[in-house]
Amino acid sequence: MTANAIVGLLSNFIWFVVGYQAYRNGQPFWWKPAALMLLMDLAFSLEAFDFPPFLEALDAHALWHAVTIPIITQWYDYLVKDAKWDSHLEQQRKD
Repeated sequence: MTANAIVGLLSNFIWFVVGYQAYRNGQPFWWKPAALMLLMDLAFSLEAFDFPPFLEALDAHALWHAVTIPIITQWYDYLVKDAKWDSHLEQQRKD
């Protein structure tokens, strides 16, 4: 668990750097990687601070899976927009 937390935090740090570089390049949605990483850290707290099942059905792990669904869909949206932004910049450099 400790190793996974360390790797996750390092990954988050790298994505914060990516967001900062996007900010410096004028990307209009530069804030999204940082916001999504903070949300994922909050979701991880469900895993880190486990609790017994509620009504014998919902435990911390089940809730973790549920809250990561919208985060992942927004992450995919960011990756698509970022790729389009990068190709737009590349096209401007060629012109």
